[in-house]
Amino acid sequence: MKRFLILIIIFICLISVSGCKSKFTYDDMSKVTYETLLDLNGSYIVVAYQANCANCEKLKGTVYDYIKYVEKNPDAMPIYAININMAINKKMLLLKEEDYPSNMIGATNYKNVKIKTTPSIMVIKNKTLIKVISDYNTLTPVTDGKEYFKELMK
Repeated sequence: MKRFLILIIIFICLISVSGCKSKFTYDDMSKVTYETLLDLNGSYIVVAYQANCANCEKLKGTVYDYIKYVEKNPDAMPIYAININMAINKKMLLLKEEDYPSNMIGATNYKNVKIKTTPSIMVIKNKTLIKVISDYNTLTPVTDGKEYFKELMK
């Protein structure tokens, strides 16, 4: 009987842990806005996302895993989200007729940071954009974003 109860408890715990991952949304993350994108000290990651984005959904589980990794590893880069559907962040989006800025890497002014698609993973160090991973911006599929996070978690 004791073993049976222990197995049930373990099973319930496993279900609840996997349920947390499936219920996770980008809205659960700490946020930055377009104007504060480059304002934080040190190194950190920002994931630009939007509602109804299939590739954002594909990346969500990996982002959740990275958040859990950061919680256990205080030396890991913190991660933030930016919702580009919010009015305060709309100027971050390139319009169809605008060219992708060639000077974005190395940007220290948020106005030089633009995206055309989500998700876009931006790495910021000492208030400077040093890396972008995005389908459109860097012609890398969402799997490259997943691989980037997996490398960070090694």
